[in-house]
Amino acid sequence: MKELSIQNLSKSYGVKQLVDQVDFSIRTGDRVGLIGPNGTGKSSFLRVIAGIDTYDSGQIKTPNDYEIAYLEQNPRLDPAKTILETVYDSEAADIQLLLAYEKCRMDLESDPTNQSLQDQFTQLSDQMTLKSAWEVEIAAKSILTQLKIYDLNKKVGQCSGGQQKRIGIAQVLIAEPDLLILDEPTNHLDVDSIRWLEKYLAAYQGALLLVTHDRYFLERSVNKIIELQYGRITEFEGNYQTYLTKKAELIEMQTKQAQKQDRLYLQELAWMRQGAQARSTKQQARIDRFNQLKDSIGQRDQAQEAIEFNFSQQRMGNQIIELEDVRLEIANHLILDGLTKTFVKGDRLGVVGPNGVGKSTFLNSLAGLHAFTSGECKLGQTVSIAYYRQLDEDLPNDMRILTYLTQVADQFKRPDGSKVSASQMLERFNFPKETHGSLIQSLSGGERRRLYLLTLLIQEPNVLLLDEPTNDLDIETLNTLEDYIDRFEGVVIIVSHDRYFLDKTVDQLLVMHGQGKFDVFWGTFSEYLENTDQKTSNIEKTKQILPKESIANQNSTKKKRMTYQEKQEWQDIEERIHNVEVKIEEGRKMMETYANDAVKLMDLHQEIEKLETDLLALYERYDYLSDLA
Repeated sequence: MKELSIQNLSKSYGVKQLVDQVDFSIRTGDRVGLIGPNGTGKSSFLRVIAGIDTYDSGQIKTPNDYEIAYLEQNPRLDPAKTILETVYDSEAADIQLLLAYEKCRMDLESDPTNQSLQDQFTQLSDQMTLKSAWEVEIAAKSILTQLKIYDLNKKVGQCSGGQQKRIGIAQVLIAEPDLLILDEPTNHLDVDSIRWLEKYLAAYQGALLLVTHDRYFLERSVNKIIELQYGRITEFEGNYQTYLTKKAELIEMQTKQAQKQDRLYLQELAWMRQGAQARSTKQQARIDRFNQLKDSIGQRDQAQEAIEFNFSQQRMGNQIIELEDVRLEIANHLILDGLTKTFVKGDRLGVVGPNGVGKSTFLNSLAGLHAFTSGECKLGQTVSIAYYRQLDEDLPNDMRILTYLTQVADQFKRPDGSKVSASQMLERFNFPKETHGSLIQSLSGGERRRLYLLTLLIQEPNVLLLDEPTNDLDIETLNTLEDYIDRFEGVVIIVSHDRYFLDKTVDQLLVMHGQGKFDVFWGTFSEYLENTDQKTSNIEKTKQILPKESIANQNSTKKKRMTYQEKQEWQDIEERIHNVEVKIEEGRKMMETYANDAVKLMDLHQEIEKLETDLLALYERYDYLSDLA
């Protein structure tokens, strides 16, 4: 059994103390989930353990042959390398041999009559057999297939952000290290891939340390929780549900202790005010105990107040959103065909389906950013939409947090009629006063998303469109958002792969299958998955009693192939993505040039917003076509 041991570790970032004299160890077989509010330094702590960031003091001890593989939230991969070179980027001898074998095999496929390549391939095959590396090859191919990574000759720089995340996951899983560190591994994965990853990690032989917002994934993947808060960590044995129980018990005990301490302090304070003097050893000891008690109370951690989603909501009429036989196409790609639905007050719709089928494009159309191809989409006159998008470039990095929010609105009206200032609203969203003057670019990913969410909800919408809202938000914020949605009187439409979040927030699903096909399912997401699993099980049972020829015929009819039009589209989609990215970058530079021209800035902002919408649709289309290719 191998162990990584941390002793008295301290790490600061500027004036912020991220970890303060922390002791922690993780052994082979441990499955540890790291949780804590956004901005507490979870990702920084992982980077320190992985040896990427330095620390101020303390020690990290590992055995001499200890290997760590680390997956960042946004993997920083070499864009010039191929996917093959990236996923097999490991110092392990077996992985290096496998990389050489795969390169030779691909070269031989391109030049099958090359005698030198044939000889090299034979030698490498013999070495694979001699060193029992075929099992490694089988495991690696299984990982790549499950993560839908096929074109290994492709350059990493030509892949979308979602694809690069999957490549990063494949890289660390194939390495099979002693310690596997994963930072938000479920972002950009569809449900099938997430469920596969759960099963893979359950059988993993080494140690696991992960950060995730996906509470089902956390529940099924860990046997210990560590909570990072106020620079210190608290350990809880068991899975996420056990943590919730033990955490509640701990808070209750701490509350009772604090109350007892407060009562004693008031009692001793009254005695001190009577003019206590150190005329005896006993009196001096009592005075000393009072001073210690006073210091203890002063140093007591002030529990972070729960984020308060207490926003007004604009009045809503009877007509909200009516879709009549709508058809949606983008870039010659059919997304929806023949959808008819009338949304009524209180509707909670989850939009699910594989990556690349156009879920975000559907939300863009509902928000008016991309017109439906045909059919009718009617919005009621009283409808006020807040659209929480995956892209949050609307936040100006070079502006200070309070200045930005004050521009949105200086005073906010609460449902009871009282008003709250921008500064007070930031504090209620867990942005302490000392951070209000900080630049937005200094915020962590989760803090940015929380600020973005705040700027939308304060506009008092009555229709919420949420595109992957769980990415980068901490669990506490998600719990509060779920409660807010539960109380929300309007319509909520959510695109998400987070099963727990969907189970808590929606009661009907629009299941998008691609090529315009869809189903509407009434029930929770877990119920839908159970229903689907049952159907799959029944099909498998039927296959067992069918003749092999019949099964072969079924599989051949179901296999999806690229149409001629899709092949043509696949050839130029990377160039189209590049062109849109260049236009967005040029637009941002022009915004800097016209910083003092409000009219020009508004025009440029609208143009960039449209380009970002087009780019997101192209990314989705790229994922879809790459799966077919």
